[in-house]
Amino acid sequence: MNLRQQIIQTNIEKTAANLGIPENLGFVRLVHSIVTGTSLYAFDENDLVEGGQEKQIDTFTIMQDGDDAEVYVMQCKNTETFSSNALVLFRNGLNWILNKKRTEVERLGNTRLRDRIVEFRSVQSGIGPSNIRFRAVFATNGVTSNLSDEFLQERKAILDQYDNGTFESFKLEILGADELTTIINAIEKHVRKFDADIKIRYDANNPSLIKYHGEGLQGVVCSAAAREIAAIVNNDPQGYVFDSNIRRFLGLRGAVNSEIMATCSNAKTSFLFWFLNNGITITCDRFDAVTDPDNPHIKIENMQIINGCQTATALALADKEGKLAPDTRVLLRIYQTASPELVDQIVLTTNNQNKISSRDLRANDPVQTDMERGFSLYGYFYERKLRQYENQTGIHTQRILPNEVVAQAYLSIVLRKPSDGRGRKYKIWSELYEDIFAGRHVIEPYVLSVLIFRTTQKWLRTSPFINETDELRRKVANSGVFHVAWFAACLYRKGDKWNLPLDELKKHIVELTDSPETLDPYIKKGYELLCQLIKDEETFRADVDRALKAYNLDETINRHLHGRKGKR
Repeated sequence: MNLRQQIIQTNIEKTAANLGIPENLGFVRLVHSIVTGTSLYAFDENDLVEGGQEKQIDTFTIMQDGDDAEVYVMQCKNTETFSSNALVLFRNGLNWILNKKRTEVERLGNTRLRDRIVEFRSVQSGIGPSNIRFRAVFATNGVTSNLSDEFLQERKAILDQYDNGTFESFKLEILGADELTTIINAIEKHVRKFDADIKIRYDANNPSLIKYHGEGLQGVVCSAAAREIAAIVNNDPQGYVFDSNIRRFLGLRGAVNSEIMATCSNAKTSFLFWFLNNGITITCDRFDAVTDPDNPHIKIENMQIINGCQTATALALADKEGKLAPDTRVLLRIYQTASPELVDQIVLTTNNQNKISSRDLRANDPVQTDMERGFSLYGYFYERKLRQYENQTGIHTQRILPNEVVAQAYLSIVLRKPSDGRGRKYKIWSELYEDIFAGRHVIEPYVLSVLIFRTTQKWLRTSPFINETDELRRKVANSGVFHVAWFAACLYRKGDKWNLPLDELKKHIVELTDSPETLDPYIKKGYELLCQLIKDEETFRADVDRALKAYNLDETINRHLHGRKGKR
């Protein structure tokens, strides 16, 4: 076992110990977290499909963002080798997801895998495969430089079959100790901020560097070798430097990006790149232009490429393939500001699209830091950044509450929108952000709602209903946690109002922290009521999965709870 394998093994052991699970499952959870960029403590148990008839698939995750989706299908083996036979079986699992008829899928004994395949096909039908990025991941704690010829042949067969232009992109990622360590290092670097030194062109006798400052903002315009930008992108495999960008790389199929690639790769046109390209816009906490004639460069602290993702990624791809012409240069505009509002304005005005938010982009919002302090008053750790508490000792994992889970719970229980909480999580960081977070003056509704959600989630996972033979009841137990939690909250608190005296909310927080089982009878009753409401309505009964994402079900629950027509 080499050093990087030891590093991953240590991370596996720590993950397993923190979550109280076997090491093999700890490896699955570790890989899932670092590849998808989600918190260890926000894992959806329905994504875990390993077990009988799992077709060599451990996790199956669908992240939909409006008319856009990222799909992760993973096989994670806690071994130090890459078995070609295991990859063959993984290929068979992909075949079940992508090719098998629905009549065959419905006969699968593994209900979680069956549900995920059905959900995936529903998403694919709704938004079209060209809007889906499909990522198949095969991971072990082995060394990818030692892959056998047979393994490489099987990898090629999978790519030949599925990387054919059907999806926006199809990737088969083979991850070993080297790749996993690199991703972990990149995440930890991101938590510490993304810094860079960029070498620039500088000539004291020519205006090759322009500085500007005013009203709390400083800026510099300069030029750099394209390889400088390519190196930054290629050394950031998770793409954290693009967190504030409005969209991901769109691939090379479009005319613009293919032209960028062609220009920077052709010795006859590469010298024109600076003139033909709009350049790259960067925001940062601080920059320092070093005009040493022997080593001119700009030191940048906490940089974000907010405009130019397509350019920067195309340059990185060209460099990785050895095609980037050495004389390719790119224009840089770098802005230094401590104002998040000003960064938002720059993002908005330097792009032709509306700003799209993300969890990471919001992490440093004042309201998020306020939430962190508020949760600490009750002894909880509000995780506003991925892996924020990873290296802190003495923290019980049940006390770590990811901000996306808090937001989902608040949205479902306090704002009465469980369909959004379950099916439209992406809205939390965009159009629903202000509704959830802005203008709230007390922390108690957030703490209480997430405690009710967490208790409901645990109860449903350990209840016999999770394996019901009745499909309706099983699906409600598996996927109806946000709706059941809303019911449980109303029944437990004897009402649905949250503008109550703080003493009452605090009393409930203390009670559920000390004795979460107090909620059990209310959860059971909420589960039965939800099952009955769905059973009573033919359109809900016909497609339970769709019903649990439908606003009509929210309104039906609202009418039941309040004896009047629900309003959205």
